[in-house]
Amino acid sequence: MSEKSKVAIVKGKFPPDKTEIDRMVREAIGLIGGLAGKIKKGDHVAIKPNLFAPYPPPISVDRRVIASMVKMAREAGASRVTVIEGVSVGTLMKRVRPSLTPCGMSRGFKTTEVMKILGITKAVEEAGGEVLGIEEAAKVEVDIVGGIALHQINYPKVILEADCFINIPAMKTHTMTMVTLSLKNLQGILDERGRYFSHRDDLQQHMVDISKIRKPDLVLLDGLLGMEGMGAGEGGTAVEMGVIMASTDTVALDSIASMCMGIDNPLVVSTTRLAAHDGLGTANPFLIDVVGKPVSEVQRKFQLPLTYTLPLDSLVTGLYPNIDVYIGGACSTCWLMAALAETYLARIPRRFSLIVGVDPKIPPKLKTDLAHTFFLGECALATGGELRELRNAMQLAGIDRFLGGCPPYEQGLVKLEDILISMGYLDPQELVAKAGKHREEFFNYYRKYDPTWAPEL
Repeated sequence: MSEKSKVAIVKGKFPPDKTEIDRMVREAIGLIGGLAGKIKKGDHVAIKPNLFAPYPPPISVDRRVIASMVKMAREAGASRVTVIEGVSVGTLMKRVRPSLTPCGMSRGFKTTEVMKILGITKAVEEAGGEVLGIEEAAKVEVDIVGGIALHQINYPKVILEADCFINIPAMKTHTMTMVTLSLKNLQGILDERGRYFSHRDDLQQHMVDISKIRKPDLVLLDGLLGMEGMGAGEGGTAVEMGVIMASTDTVALDSIASMCMGIDNPLVVSTTRLAAHDGLGTANPFLIDVVGKPVSEVQRKFQLPLTYTLPLDSLVTGLYPNIDVYIGGACSTCWLMAALAETYLARIPRRFSLIVGVDPKIPPKLKTDLAHTFFLGECALATGGELRELRNAMQLAGIDRFLGGCPPYEQGLVKLEDILISMGYLDPQELVAKAGKHREEFFNYYRKYDPTWAPEL
């Protein structure tokens, strides 16, 4: 009879200091057999944490967890430890910087910049490791054997060639995948193009396929500060968990971590279910050996994103009196993008039309003029008939209200902001002030939790 997959749960005092975090990391890894056989003298170890944006926990993994793992790898004999990550596509493309430049508003943060701001670079280097951003990393084109949604990607050589690969996810909810744990964390391995075009209806399978290239040898989950609600970024809310988890089975860890978040049936998490279906690990909690603390002692009922608790149409249609939404055949991602677009338009005292999806039916005469009519996504832009004539009229009038992309993710929303700025409905300083407010809120919260931390700005 084969041995059960093992998942360790360690709960410590809260809030933990550096010494307590190091103890918890060592205990969790020890409960699943330690690093013996995983790292030997002279090995190169690659570590992939979750660093979503230029904000500290719970949005990004705690630097002290990463540093403890680097230190343990070096103690086990590793001659080189590389911490590699790629921040979210929104951070790269859309996230506004919280200060005006001489040229005005600017957007985007590179991964190495985020690592520096959060103190990751300093912590890793002091522990004996090095940092590398996906943007700068050498890559090789890799075929994915058994890939269903993803078949070939540019994959970081440093992970492919490393002797040991360690995954350090956070414990968070996510508007598109319900939760973001270890399987979702590998999304950051993709290059910029891959990260952008994965946010479609096949996102969950897409993420599972990444693990078919190289499964992590060890997963260490940072559950010190979790995130619930509209995660995994600024919209979420911190949850004080005080937990560290570890496993050599990515799927088993995600299954048990989901239960710790109050999801009684972990198979409702698509990434977990699909990964088990594709033979990447064990999802059935009855076939998993939980060591350390039982789930019942650490479990908290996380508030799930509204996208998983309400009908999707209730977030989009019939919601704002100044917005008429016309949706044809549209995937769930386009529905979500429509909801985000509406949050901008709803604050403007003008009427707007938003056209989304394949062949939406529109009345003979819209209630809006051409300048206040928006097409969202490639499906809407590809539709013929009356909508083609409407697009032609807009183009002949020199009116560009076409928010393209599949999905119309960051590029569409950035363009929408730029259009509203050009129309005088949105002030760039408002966006900068909002970014500054978010930064201070998360910085101030985390300083209370970890008074030794200071951002490197």
